[in-house]
Amino acid sequence: METNPKSKITRNITGLLLCAGLSGRMGTTKALMLHKGLPFAVLIIRKLLLVCRKVIVVVGHESEKVKTEIKKYLKQEEMHKVKFVLNENYEDGMFSSLQCGLKYISEANWMLYHFVDQPCISNSFYEDFVLQLSNDVNWLQPSYNNKLGHPILFDKKVSSIILNQAKNRSLRDLSIDTSIKKQIWNCCYPEILQDIDTIEEFKRLKLALR
Repeated sequence: METNPKSKITRNITGLLLCAGLSGRMGTTKALMLHKGLPFAVLIIRKLLLVCRKVIVVVGHESEKVKTEIKKYLKQEEMHKVKFVLNENYEDGMFSSLQCGLKYISEANWMLYHFVDQPCISNSFYEDFVLQLSNDVNWLQPSYNNKLGHPILFDKKVSSIILNQAKNRSLRDLSIDTSIKKQIWNCCYPEILQDIDTIEEFKRLKLALR
């Protein structure tokens, strides 16, 4: 499953999951909230491992608690593919956590950048998503009904640009960089637009399962 015959590229993807934030609007650590009996972070790690050789998990706020709880759920073979890194400056914002995680990725051709508040994306999305990769692009982003969503796939070139930015920047700032070749994939997965930021949104998610 490493070679995509359509684009004739070799997929060497590392997942990058951010679990460092304060979860201020939620009032509790989003990475550890349970959905279908598993923490958000564990659900996402397992989905990332469907298409990624490794997963970097960036922790910050309550870092030891987050690491300990996630590890309780991971199988031994999963643990070998997951690395936790600490962003001591997590209060500087999400971009600083992204930069922190990228510093620990050296061998991957592609990075699959994922938020922790999107635990409901189906397994098939990830398999379909990576099939869209091409040597002709540096950045691949899904959309649904003409609305851009997440996660995002980007290559080493974009990673290098991100690492050279000031920590107060954001990925939106890269949208004006014409050196980055972007491709938008119009997909059939509405979950790419979902983010669970408040208790009310979490309650609606639980009600939908009944």
